[in-house]
Order: sequence, then C-alpha cells, then structure tokens
Amino acid sequence: MARARGSLCPPLPPGRMSWPHGALLFLWLFSPPLGAGGGGMAVTSAAGGGAPPATSCPAACSCSNQASRVICTRRELAEVPASIPVNTRYLNLQENGIQVIRTDTFKHLRHLEILQLSKNLVRKIEVGAFNGLPSLNTLELFDNRLTTVPTQAFEYLSKLRELWLRNNPIESIPSYAFNRVPSLRRLDLGELKRLEYISEAAFEGLVNLRYLNLGMCNLKDIPNLTALVRLEELELSGNRLDLIRPGSFQGLTSLRKLWLMHAQVATIERNAFDDLKSLEELNLSHNNLMSLPHDLFTPLHRLERVHLNHNPWHCNCDVLWLSWWLKETVPSNTTCCARCHAPAGLKGRYIGELDQSHFTCYAPVIVEPPTDLNVTEGMAAELKCRTGTSMTSVNWLTPNGTLMTHGSYRVRISVLHDGTLNFTNVTVQDTGQYTCMVTNSAGNTTASATLNVSAVDPVAAGSAGSAGGGATEKAFTVPITDVTENALKDLDDVMKTTKIIIGCFVAITFMAAVMLVAFYKLRRQHQLHKHHGPTRTVEIINVEDELPAASA
Repeated sequence: MARARGSLCPPLPPGRMSWPHGALLFLWLFSPPLGAGGGGMAVTSAAGGGAPPATSCPAACSCSNQASRVICTRRELAEVPASIPVNTRYLNLQENGIQVIRTDTFKHLRHLEILQLSKNLVRKIEVGAFNGLPSLNTLELFDNRLTTVPTQAFEYLSKLRELWLRNNPIESIPSYAFNRVPSLRRLDLGELKRLEYISEAAFEGLVNLRYLNLGMCNLKDIPNLTALVRLEELELSGNRLDLIRPGSFQGLTSLRKLWLMHAQVATIERNAFDDLKSLEELNLSHNNLMSLPHDLFTPLHRLERVHLNHNPWHCNCDVLWLSWWLKETVPSNTTCCARCHAPAGLKGRYIGELDQSHFTCYAPVIVEPPTDLNVTEGMAAELKCRTGTSMTSVNWLTPNGTLMTHGSYRVRISVLHDGTLNFTNVTVQDTGQYTCMVTNSAGNTTASATLNVSAVDPVAAGSAGSAGGGATEKAFTVPITDVTENALKDLDDVMKTTKIIIGCFVAITFMAAVMLVAFYKLRRQHQLHKHHGPTRTVEIINVEDELPAASA
C-alpha cells in the first residue's frame, strides 16, 4: 500500500513570495556561485527565461519547513514544475498527469531524499532523468504506465534504499534489471498483473536487499532468488503457485518472514523449506492445502509464528505430526492455526487438538528399497529409497553411524529431496552398509543396502591414459604396493611364457650347434681318409721300341 509521506501544507503568505529589490541585489552580489560549496541562493530555469529564486515555492505547489518540503499533488500537472527550491528534501508529485520524466529534470536537487511520482501517467523515463540526486533515498513510481523497468535511469542513485514500481503494466524483468542500484533495501514489484517473464538473473546485484514484494504478479513458479543473500522479508501472496518445490528458496538463509496467502498453493513437497534456516514467521493461510509432508517444519528451528487457517485440511495420520508440532511450538494456544475440513466426523476440529486416538495409523511402506551396488572408485552412485507418499520423511544412516537428512551435507554425499542418497565421487572408504529410514506418525520402516567400492586398476588406468594421450604425455610411476593381485597373476603368466620361448630357442640353438660340430668332424675324417688311402697303379709304357731309327 502507498504510505502517506505528509499532509498538504498551506501556501506561504504573499509577503514571503516577493522580495525587496535591495535585498535581492545584496544577495546576488555577495552569495557564492552555485556549486562553489557555499550556502548561497540558486536560480533555476527549467523552461528557459527568468525563473524565480530557488528558495521560492512553485505556484502550483505548497511548501513548508523553509521550502525543504514541497507538495504538488492533484494539481493536474503535465510536467514537473520548474524552479523547485534547491534545498528541497521531500518532493510529492502524486496524482497528476505527468507522462514523461525528462533528462536532468531534478539535477539541481542535490539534497532531495524522497521523490514521489506515483499515480501519474508516466510511460517513459528518459536516461539521466534522475541525474544529480546523490542523496535520494526513496523513489516511488507505483500506479503509473511503465511497460519496462527503467534500468538506465537508475544510474548514479548511489544512496537509493527504496524503489516502488507496484501496479505498472510491466511485462518482463530482464537480467540485471536493478544492478545499478546495489544499495536497495526495499523493492516493491507487487501487482504487476501483465508480468509474463522474470529472467534467471533479474535480481543479480541486489546484495543488500531486505524486502521484496512480488505479490499479485500472476506467478506460476517462484523465480530465482538465490542472489538475495540478505533478504529478510518476501511477499508472494496472491499468485498462482499451486506447487512449492524443494530448492524454491535456495540461498535465502537470512529470510525471516514469508507470506504466501491466497496463492492457490495445493502441494508443498518434502524439504521445500529446508533452506530457510532463519525463518520466524510463515503465512500459508487461504490456500488449497490438505496436508503437509511429515516434519516439514523440523529444520526451521527459529519458526515461531505459522498461519495455516482457511485451508481444506484432511485430518488423517498425515496431519498427526503437525498436531504434535503445534502442541510443542504454541502449547498455550493450539487453536490458533487450522481446522479440519474432512472427514465429516472431525470437521471443525482444531488440528492442534488431535492425537493418535482419533486415527488408526500404519507405518510407512518403502516401495523401492535400496539395492546392493558395486562401483569403481571415482564414479558417481545413487542408493534409492522411494516411498508411496511424499508425506513421509526419509533419513539415511551411514556405515560410520552418521545420520543424514535432506539439507545436511557432507563432502560428495547428500540426500536428495526424493530420499535418494547421492554420491558424486565414491572412494574406497565409502564401502559399507547404508540404511534408509522412512518415518511417519505411526512409526518407521528401514531398508539396507551395501555399497562396494573397488580400487581403480592402475594398469587399465595407465592404458586409458595412453589411449587418450594428447599433445603432452604424462610419465608416472606406479608403486609396487598399488599393483593388484590380478595384475601380478597376469605378469606371472607372461614371464612363464617368455621362459618357455627362451628355453625352446636355447635348445634349438644347442642342437644346431651339436649337429654343426658333428658335420665338420665327419667332413674332416673323410678328407683324411682320402689322402692316406692305397697307391694308385701307374702303367709305364716303354716307348723306346716304337721310336723311329733316327740314328741309322
């Protein structure tokens, strides 16, 4: 809602509006020039021509407190009046017909702290419209005709704490829409009834924001709010949210108040509020809730006020935990919060008055119990534990006795919102038995599974490293202590085969050598026998008788 910033002040007496010429001349001669650091008078001229002295009140306005408060409401103004006094700290221009805020309109108002431009016809804000306003603390622009967030116009508003844009026909909120005003503490974006899109990075940069109004914006999902690390109050009433999922409020660890009235919420999933560690007040009234997941509020250690009235609560075993929680949290007034809508026998009864005698309850059933899992070190792994209803709570008991719930976190291991135990990178030390414990108001059911983690095969790892080699090869040494039994066996087989091959080769070589020696010996003996054998008979022919008688 718009807040009254002050009442209209009566106009100054006519005597205050006209100065004696001598006084004017004296001030003109002895006052320091504008911007020289003195407290002298300044003359403004917004539309050209001779403007009245800067301390005079515009004719269409009323001023008070030595012209530091200027009120120009309901004057049918089409533009911002000229010659607003330079010492103005509060300027109210509400309920006029102003359509455009032009560049440098307020550049001389260095002391202005509050500027109200609401309930006009503003459709355009030019870049630089708010130049020269280093002291501006509050800017109200609600109930106008803006279709976009005037991001560029917010430049240099270094001290801006409050920005009101409620009830404008804005259609989208882009990325970094408010990153030029990181000093903002309160941002009102309620009643943006034509809003169709909010960027994932819309609220980036608002690290100091304490209050955010997104009520009545036709939201079907909760936008990304993780950047608002200091947010303390969040208004989401009057939307069409239907389902609240885990992670919807991720990062909002400083949030103290959450309003979700008239938001058509029908289902809130298990662990949806686990991130809200500082929550003190929660309003879920006037929705379509019939039940809540078991122990939904258990992580909210600071929760003191919860409003659950005007919901069609179905009172059965699923709300019994809520009755116990109410008795423990608000023991002095268990009738504060909610009444049963069904069954007929309990209609009108306060939930806080119920106990086990009103119901016949059964322990939960694990529909998909965890199964034994064999994985290699370094891999991801999951142990599932699915129940037939989201109204139960799921916890895990690890081999070393640690109890893990959704929201609790250990390095590499976490419980997902559906109860699954997730390992991002298993180690040999993770080996052991894990027990899933499912709880409701009637008791609990458990199921166990063993996770076996085997060490990485160094030979295979080395081969894989070689196969995927890039431009640079990595040399590494595998210690003997890391060699597995299978690797030793394979190496032994290789050695045996090698020995056999070498033995065969030596044997063949030896036999060849023996045969070669024998061959040479036989050949030598043969040669000796041939040399010393029987003398061959030589026939000598006497040829003397056949010679012709030469001497005769």
